[in-house]
Amino acid sequence: MADVRIIEVKESVFADNDRKAAELRARNKERGTFLLNLMSSPGSGKTTTLKRTIEALDGRLSIAVMEADIDSDVDARAIAQTGVASVQVHTGGHVPPRRIHDRGRA
Repeated sequence: MADVRIIEVKESVFADNDRKAAELRARNKERGTFLLNLMSSPGSGKTTTLKRTIEALDGRLSIAVMEADIDSDVDARAIAQTGVASVQVHTGGHVPPRRIHDRGRA
């Protein structure tokens, strides 16, 4: 039987991601910014929900939307038509916290 090499991982592979996410949450809390991560399958109504929420709030809050999509800006354009700031990020899938932080400075 072949020898088996065991590799012990002492820190989560997501540790850096978790640290950056914690930093982002702390900065947003200091600024009084509420960040909502709305995720679901394609066609489930995320953009419709956002548009209706923006309409219902009717200028009572300052709202901006960052759309993360693999390769489309259709939803970002739909959100922009509501009059709020809309940023499109083509992700290929996952949006790491550093990308959110970088967009927040723009």
